[in-house]
Amino acid sequence: MNHANAVRQGHNTCAKYLAHYAEPETQSLTSFPQRLSYQQVLVIPAFEETAAFIERFVNSVLVEQSCLLIVVINQPDNDLGLAHYQTQVDLSNAIAQQGGVIWQQDNLQLIELCQANKNQRINSAILMVNRYHHAIPAEQGVGLARKIGADLAVTLFYAGVIANPWIHSSDADAYLPDNYFTVHASDNLALKQAVATCCNFYHHSDQQAIYQANKLYERALRYYVAGLAYAQSPYAYFTIGSTLSFDMLAYCQARGFPKRSAGEDFYLLNKLAKLGDVVYLPDVTIKLDARPSQRVPFGTGPAVQNIMQLTEQGQDYLYYHPTVFIELKACLQAFAILWQHRLQPELWFAGLSDTTQQALKNIGLLTFISKQKSAKQAQFNKQLTVWFDSFKTLKYIHALREQGIASIALEQAIAEAPFS
Repeated sequence: MNHANAVRQGHNTCAKYLAHYAEPETQSLTSFPQRLSYQQVLVIPAFEETAAFIERFVNSVLVEQSCLLIVVINQPDNDLGLAHYQTQVDLSNAIAQQGGVIWQQDNLQLIELCQANKNQRINSAILMVNRYHHAIPAEQGVGLARKIGADLAVTLFYAGVIANPWIHSSDADAYLPDNYFTVHASDNLALKQAVATCCNFYHHSDQQAIYQANKLYERALRYYVAGLAYAQSPYAYFTIGSTLSFDMLAYCQARGFPKRSAGEDFYLLNKLAKLGDVVYLPDVTIKLDARPSQRVPFGTGPAVQNIMQLTEQGQDYLYYHPTVFIELKACLQAFAILWQHRLQPELWFAGLSDTTQQALKNIGLLTFISKQKSAKQAQFNKQLTVWFDSFKTLKYIHALREQGIASIALEQAIAEAPFS
């Protein structure tokens, strides 16, 4: 396919996504000032947050790089949300005071920052989305908030308001480095096949107990990704929403963020990874505020809370035994010859450990094989990679644990692992 056709097909994909899958907020952009243009777009959902992250952005180098910051002030439609309604109002007022309102429509408000700052190099703005007057369904949570922001970004890119085809997704607790945008320049050959990137990261807190708990959880995250890389899984990447960027076209092909109260970053990346490369950026390091939280049902905040409780009780934080990654590696290597045994899969299973045999049967591999018996080898292998994705890999690891490969203390797992 030549370049012109590829561009045309990309526009068609975006147009179809916006027409059928985008959130209603995008309809409010029909009157957006077409004279405005920005190089970069950054999306941050905000619930129960102060204006500290806005002040960081306004005083950072990033604000000099022509950025539209889309802030989705959201709250769930439950008791927790109602309890923090005033916090949302205060944040909205604080953002409005950062500059002059130059456009508004329905629940959207555009604040131009250069009017509030003496630094003439500033050519950035904040598009504020009010989703606290009309609260978000609690079960759709932060996933819907991120989707609203990203859908607005795609709409403005499609309209020619935003130049760079990368959507940057972060959180209010993130301290973004000076090179955050520049690494995604169009001439970066390392990103030629990339559909998403994950930045490096570290957690920090002045409170020692919180810092230590976050440090342990961060080691678990790095250990897990290192284990996947050791096993040569194509899904060896970090799934942290505050360190994620993704290509507009791929985002539309994946039909956007899933509307979930947690894990939305994991499931979006799981879809994106089937469309192209997820590239790790070790030289772009984001500092994250280490903090316990119960705003989401699982993820960093609840994990840190759990680790702190275990520490207080003198118990170890248990994590996956390194043997699960050894089993995963053997399994993925054996996948290379599975097509040859698709008509008699029991012969293929016989070459694996009893534990992996049972784990694979528990997660439905036999059903997959039965549906692919007539597939050509290349098609079979491609479908197998798509089927045994990030989520299925995690289910397989959990199945191994249920088969007797019990979790052990994280520090012990790291010490015994055949990978660093």
